[in-house]
Amino acid sequence: MNQVRQLHTTRANTNTDRSAGAGASTKRGPRVVSITSGKGGVGKTLTTVNFAVVARKMGYSVTILDGDLGMANVDIVLGVQARYNIKEVLDGHVSLKDIIVEGPLGIRVIPSGSGISGLSNLTCVQKQNILDQINQLDEQSDLLLIDTGAGISETVMTLNSSADHVVVVTTPEPHAMTDAYALMKVLSEERGVREVSLLVNQTKSPDEGQKTADRLKGVAAKFLRLEINYVGHVPADVLVARSVMQRRAATEQSVMTLGGQAWSQISRTLLTDLFATSKDDSNTSVWQSLLWSDAMQSAVAR
Repeated sequence: MNQVRQLHTTRANTNTDRSAGAGASTKRGPRVVSITSGKGGVGKTLTTVNFAVVARKMGYSVTILDGDLGMANVDIVLGVQARYNIKEVLDGHVSLKDIIVEGPLGIRVIPSGSGISGLSNLTCVQKQNILDQINQLDEQSDLLLIDTGAGISETVMTLNSSADHVVVVTTPEPHAMTDAYALMKVLSEERGVREVSLLVNQTKSPDEGQKTADRLKGVAAKFLRLEINYVGHVPADVLVARSVMQRRAATEQSVMTLGGQAWSQISRTLLTDLFATSKDDSNTSVWQSLLWSDAMQSAVAR
């Protein structure tokens, strides 16, 4: 089944498709893709960065939201220096546009930071102020990539369920697979997500990636109302680790590694399908979902 075209069909309408690439003339708000995992250290951030690189090469404007609130690392992987982060915006010291940094290939990053749990303590006025700033930024991007935190926290689940498409990253390691299944179970049973893409990272062979996907798909088919679309594997590659250590994860040198080429192929397929679908202007912004989730409203009420 097409990985993206049938996803969240209730969100699509008969609007005219947006033209591909930077020449697109109609702005309908960015396509939103969350890249998530049940366990840390499986390559979620590198997957996000490689998606961004491919999107830029396809001609799309890209913004990455470092949604790993409190454990920011997208700016580090890209080798950019973030002077401010979302915490300063929440505290009212700077505007949202002031914290955005531009990385390689013109990839824009909204950096995270420590203390972001304070979202639940914002007043209605503060929330609306941030949303007003966010709406202006949305007009500047074709694609918003969210590098979520790992696990099944409220914030992670809200970010995932608010995206147009969810990509789950795992490795063949048993604990990673177990945590990936737990993540998908919560998305399915508590958030109503009916379809996700699965990427298996750090594989020894294509067969290992396929077997990992088959195991997760088999269990999900038996116990969950969730369709898992296996989009491919990324082989274990020492050169990828080296590029991360050198903070050069978005350079030509890194994308030409075995791992980089695999990520590129997967990214191009997913993004081609994503931008082939029409987008409903009435969708609730991912930012609105994050700021106005039931849990956060309850916290404010207390």
